[in-house]
Amino acid sequence: MHCKRLNLAPGDEKSSNGIPAFLSKAVIPPHPKSISNALELLVMIGAMIPKSNNLTNLGVCLSYLSLDPRVGKMVIWSHILGCAQGASSMAVAMSNKSPFVLPISPSMKKHASKNMVELSKGSESDLLTILNILRARDDYTRRRNRSNGSFASFCKRNYLSIGTVQMISDLRRHISRELENIGFPPTNDNQQYHNRYGESDPALLQASIIAGLYPNIAFRKRGDVNFLTKSNLKAKVHAGSVNACYGQRLSSKCSVRAYEVEYVTYNEMVKGVGCFTMNQTTRISSTLPLLLFCGGQLNLRDFVRNDDTDDVDIGPNETNGKKSVLYVEDHIMFQCDREVAVGIVLLRRRIERAFLRFIENPSSGLSMLQKEEMDAINTSCNLLKIAFSLSKN
Repeated sequence: MHCKRLNLAPGDEKSSNGIPAFLSKAVIPPHPKSISNALELLVMIGAMIPKSNNLTNLGVCLSYLSLDPRVGKMVIWSHILGCAQGASSMAVAMSNKSPFVLPISPSMKKHASKNMVELSKGSESDLLTILNILRARDDYTRRRNRSNGSFASFCKRNYLSIGTVQMISDLRRHISRELENIGFPPTNDNQQYHNRYGESDPALLQASIIAGLYPNIAFRKRGDVNFLTKSNLKAKVHAGSVNACYGQRLSSKCSVRAYEVEYVTYNEMVKGVGCFTMNQTTRISSTLPLLLFCGGQLNLRDFVRNDDTDDVDIGPNETNGKKSVLYVEDHIMFQCDREVAVGIVLLRRRIERAFLRFIENPSSGLSMLQKEEMDAINTSCNLLKIAFSLSKN
């Protein structure tokens, strides 16, 4: 992205002045496959135009941030969803090592896992767990004169590295300055649209995570222990994750109903012995964010029991009694009433228009959006909260 923004590689991928040709001249050039994978990812997340490799408005914004492009996209989505302060804190945590220091003793490991689950507050997310830790740190700092160093005791009690927590906390200001430099409001300003729902709404924070980290999605079906990724890789949750602790749903066999699928999103995947491991995981409680924010296009087709299906256009077709299939990709498919499916597709189209209009001029906030786009954002936020609440009941 820097190559394109600085006009160092103005050509397309195959030209002599394109990105691969420019990077090949580095002292230690990256592997050609790494370059092609990076370009493919940037195209997939909407940061780069195919073939020409020119940056989109989203790509220009992401190129100014010292964050992984997916993580940066998560932060930008959080401004629209109204939880920017919490998402920017998670973004910093995702770019640094885990603050947890796992003990060696089996008895202490058990105690550390129990405390980690308590810190997660039922979120089933490593990122929301760290966000809870940062809130605790801020709370101790505000009453520092009375606490008498109690945050150090908090860290010791919960097997946390106080230095790592402090570093993550300090870097939040750095991310806020980077965002301000390209027109976004200060992330800690709670009086503006980008923090209208506060920093602790789990439904909107989870939606931001999913919108940013996609396509880092894995899934499993009833009875499975491990997950499968989009590229059909077998993966499991990392042992240091809160979702790997005893009693967590993702730490045991999948127990969803026979026709359901369980999803998890992750930030990184590391190759282990016989299986990949997923770091910084979040269990997807509601699949609605997958339909509203993920993938290049949400597709709709009629549901036919013999699977002889054809893609159909959205139009004034009869909807009573008809079923449809919504799908982002082959492994992300949902069946519902056709009328509901059409409504979700239309809602997504308006949200996408709002997102594209917002990143053209982030300093204007949501004021430049049309009424139907603003209504779509408010509707989606309300739906996300309802869906998340139902998943917890």
